Amino acid sequence: DQQLTYAELNARANQLAWTLRGQGVGPDRIVAILMDRSVEMLVGVLGILKAGGAYLPIDPDYPAERIAYTLADSGAQWLVTTRDVELRTPALPFAGCRVYALETEPMPAENPPQATKPEHLAYVIYTSGTTGKPKGTMITHRNVVRLLFNDRMAFDFNERDVWTLFHSYCFDFSVWEMYGALLYGGKLVVVPLMTARDPEQMVRLLRQERVTVLNQTPSAFYALSEREMEEADAELCVRAVIFGGEALAPGQLRAWRRKYPHTELINMYGITETTVHVTYKKLGEAEITNGISNIGKPLPTLRAYILGEGQQLQPMGVAGELCITGDGLARGYL
Repeated sequence: DQQLTYAELNARANQLAWTLRGQGVGPDRIVAILMDRSVEMLVGVLGILKAGGAYLPIDPDYPAERIAYTLADSGAQWLVTTRDVELRTPALPFAGCRVYALETEPMPAENPPQATKPEHLAYVIYTSGTTGKPKGTMITHRNVVRLLFNDRMAFDFNERDVWTLFHSYCFDFSVWEMYGALLYGGKLVVVPLMTARDPEQMVRLLRQERVTVLNQTPSAFYALSEREMEEADAELCVRAVIFGGEALAPGQLRAWRRKYPHTELINMYGITETTVHVTYKKLGEAEITNGISNIGKPLPTLRAYILGEGQQLQPMGVAGELCITGDGLARGYL
């Protein structure tokens, strides 16, 4: 039941930013952040960005070995956390500077001088490690901004939208959720972890907060949709459901389409290394009726190629490897 205005969020992020500046944080310096999903977590993320640094999100519920590996591999010299999270991770192997998000010294609420340029790092998110050890993917400010602002923007987000921060901030879908809301002046609802795991509570939250933009992995949405179909009314305000993170089975969207025919259902594909999303497809009756899974066309500022041996372009209809180029491509791995 906490809420912040933009002015309050900005002032608190600024105070943290001044603290971090005083500790030596600046452009291309990586600052780890180990916090539960909360309003304070958002203050932490924005404070790191305003200091000029790049945030490295770490989930306190990760196994101790994963936390230790991420801190060591990243070389982060600063850690933003809270006392209660620190108590839950007693063997936290970190020799650098710890900054407690709720206990900083009184600092100015004014914006610190701009330190970053578009080519500087905004965040580092570690991959899942399914193909070996997890690797830190380096994403710049330019990578993020052009995803949400370009001269051929495929979406009409605005200040009246209400978004949910449904996903962990260690999953790059959260980047789309956080900045889709905040950069357009909308409202961002931080979804408690247990609510995100419970379709009944999630349906209740969508009604109470009058959510308009919902981002979901398909498997999470199938459970949510099934629960929503048990409601007699059609009171949700969701105008767009954006899918990502795994393959979509459009046939499972039929019931939702019948109850909410005006909701745009959008399938998106992308990976951490290409800054969240690469392609998009607004699903129509043909895809839903026939169960056609289609990832669509590249977003503006990106190109997608199907290449074969020697990275040669494949002829129409011939299978190959999907290769992405453009302004969303990460700087690389740490």
